[in-house]
Amino acid sequence: MKKMVLLLLPILFFAIAYSLRTYKSSDKIIVKRQQKDTHVRIDPNCTSCFEKYIEKVINEGSNIFHYPSGPMPGGTVSAEDAKKIAAFLATLQGFKPSHPEWVQEGKYLFYGNCIGCHSNGGKGQKGYFPDLTRKPLLGIEMLSQKGYGTIEKRQR
Repeated sequence: MKKMVLLLLPILFFAIAYSLRTYKSSDKIIVKRQQKDTHVRIDPNCTSCFEKYIEKVINEGSNIFHYPSGPMPGGTVSAEDAKKIAAFLATLQGFKPSHPEWVQEGKYLFYGNCIGCHSNGGKGQKGYFPDLTRKPLLGIEMLSQKGYGTIEKRQR
């Protein structure tokens, strides 16, 4: 047990340090503003915003939920593969992906890399790994409620 704790301790410190990073917002496009200029809401019906959010989480990782299973590590697949996985996940949300030709390959990449945590079909494991079929995604909903969600809108 002590060995397990000693093994997990550096991961915990890394997760805390990672979650404290700050992001520049000057290169972001705010999708939708609420009444006050300081609050930002990510449009849950915006396909490109959804895909960009998924790409960001896959590429950079996330610990927004503070699940006991730990943060999602970033960079487990290439940035190009992250776009393909995002296209596949967009279909689970009922969106028409911005690149439909990537859906099939994205599905294979998802099943090859992501189901260990997010399970078959992307349903996740309650309290440990988020459900990627939930609409809106819990991460997008949380960012909207906290008022600091900016997502760069993909140019077509």
